[in-house]
Amino acid sequence: MGQLIAVILNVMVLLLVPLGLLQVHTVIQAHNELLEISAAAAKYVSNHGGVNDAVVQQQVKRVISRELREKQFSLTEQDVAVSIVRTQSADPAMWSHEDEFMLRLEIPYPRFTNLLPTSSRTLAVRRQGTINVMDYDL
Repeated sequence: MGQLIAVILNVMVLLLVPLGLLQVHTVIQAHNELLEISAAAAKYVSNHGGVNDAVVQQQVKRVISRELREKQFSLTEQDVAVSIVRTQSADPAMWSHEDEFMLRLEIPYPRFTNLLPTSSRTLAVRRQGTINVMDYDL
């Protein structure tokens, strides 16, 4: 009887370890993709700025959409929640030179399988930047 239990436990371990490794790989891949699109979005905001919050938010979503489409990432545009706020600004209405901003991208926690328990967390990336050049300066 003890050998049967040992065999069952060994089979369970042999099945669950590869699933766990695939789960870790899925999370790391999603995190790397999120880092890459957040870097592109932060660079775009730094180099272009914007007229107001709504325009900047729309531009960031367009950049993220383009990045996801061009690089054929596993993330979908609907899963990515975008939040961009100015942390320090000279003008309360317009995004101008040397304004500092924080970009936060968030996706649901990626899961390879439902067999492994995880909490209902989200995976988030935060970037901080400074606006260098404005479109209307060029």
